[in-house]
Amino acid sequence: MTIREIEELSGMTRANIRFYEKEGLITPERNSNGYRNYSEEDLSILKRIRLLRTLHLSLEDIKSLSRNEQELAGLLIRHLTALKKEQQALAHFVKVCEQLCKDRAVYSSFDAQYYLDLLDTSASELPAELKEDAIPKVTSPWVRYFARSIDAAMYMILWNMFLSLVLHINIMETGFAGLVADIIAYNCLFLLAEPFILSRFGTTPGKFLFGLRVTAETGARLTHGEALHRTWTVLKKGCGFNLPVYWIIRTYKSYRACKDGEILDWEQETLLWLNDRYIPLKVSVSLVSLTLINTLSLILVWQAGALPQNRGDLTVEQYAENFNDMERYFSIDRQLNLPGNITVYGIVTIDDSRLILNKDGAWEKIPGTPYITGTAENYAELPQLDYTVEDGVMTGLNFSASCENEDITIASYGDLMAVSALAFLCAQDDYRLLPAAPTFIYAQIKASGDSFSSFKISEAGVTISCTVEYDGYELRPDTWSQSRVLVPAYGSEPSFSINFSVTKA
Repeated sequence: MTIREIEELSGMTRANIRFYEKEGLITPERNSNGYRNYSEEDLSILKRIRLLRTLHLSLEDIKSLSRNEQELAGLLIRHLTALKKEQQALAHFVKVCEQLCKDRAVYSSFDAQYYLDLLDTSASELPAELKEDAIPKVTSPWVRYFARSIDAAMYMILWNMFLSLVLHINIMETGFAGLVADIIAYNCLFLLAEPFILSRFGTTPGKFLFGLRVTAETGARLTHGEALHRTWTVLKKGCGFNLPVYWIIRTYKSYRACKDGEILDWEQETLLWLNDRYIPLKVSVSLVSLTLINTLSLILVWQAGALPQNRGDLTVEQYAENFNDMERYFSIDRQLNLPGNITVYGIVTIDDSRLILNKDGAWEKIPGTPYITGTAENYAELPQLDYTVEDGVMTGLNFSASCENEDITIASYGDLMAVSALAFLCAQDDYRLLPAAPTFIYAQIKASGDSFSSFKISEAGVTISCTVEYDGYELRPDTWSQSRVLVPAYGSEPSFSINFSVTKA
């Protein structure tokens, strides 16, 4: 039978029938055209449901009957007992109402306590009506958590932008000190931004996406002081100041308290409201969007940190500043003619022995830092960079190195070539972060350099090329480091040459 027919026969509305189908109480078949075809059994079930619901049985009880989890007779006996207790309570209510009428009680002056005593109920026992007469407590811990995550991502993006764009720090290589700085910075941003946003708009970006807003108990917008007190309590009791491990403990405890409907510490004097329309859709869309936006923003901010301070037409002095900044950004702390993690005579590790370029573009050591003059291996010297300059503006640079029949170990020139190229390429007006991000170009050049392979790259009107030729050498791990180097083969007449150039079209 059709939906219209079963509506008439069951005495239920279409909305009722669809609801009970959604709850799994009836399962109509579908015709070939996709329309539902209700059976006599479906009709019988709907009539049973109508009767039992009219008798005030709960939907959960009816579901348990349909799953054969309990017998109807036992359920009715328990329900009958509850109805009789309710009947007795109603009799008390009737008597009190009659007494109020006899006493001609006036709302503004009658003694409520006298009549409460007549009801003979416990003061701690709230009637169902009073339980309903309350501002609904927003639980939804996952909705609240995701809303908080969006706000946290926003604050961390701002912090990473400062590190990357202002301080030119590689945000992917900050180590333990960076973690500590991140925690302190996030807490400070949270305390500064959240009270301001809440007191001005009554919500935050994350809360807004999930239909959440915060007000005072009067329903008015929070003052800045109230918002600050709430934010501080959230940071302390809800997030545990974002300290590792402790943050997990505080978050879990907050989750359990929220799920159990408890009033959280930061909700003592404020109210959280939830517009729960389309929450599942909002959660899905917001999570996907958050992941994409956060990932893209992190990549862009990370790569933007590698952009040099000097852009456009460069002098040699400006190029030298870019080169030195690039060395620091990519955490290069050694002389670029030596392999990574080199030790002096195989014993002492030098933490920062790198050379930098002076204003004339020549190598010089950093004042107050060590400079390696001897190692257990005889490594090739660091080649000097040569610059092509027209009217005081650089149009390119190059270096070359060669050796023949010498007992010299040759370390990779990958880092030298990558830093030299990026210091010039990333300064060009036509250069764009995407798709040729600095870190990706660096990795491409370094990979070719570490394998002693020739390559050619063109980007933003700049051509980066390298030609490597060698014979009589073996490529193998270095004795004093984990890097691969070229070592003369026993009994051979080794020869090596490299020509590297960066030219602007």
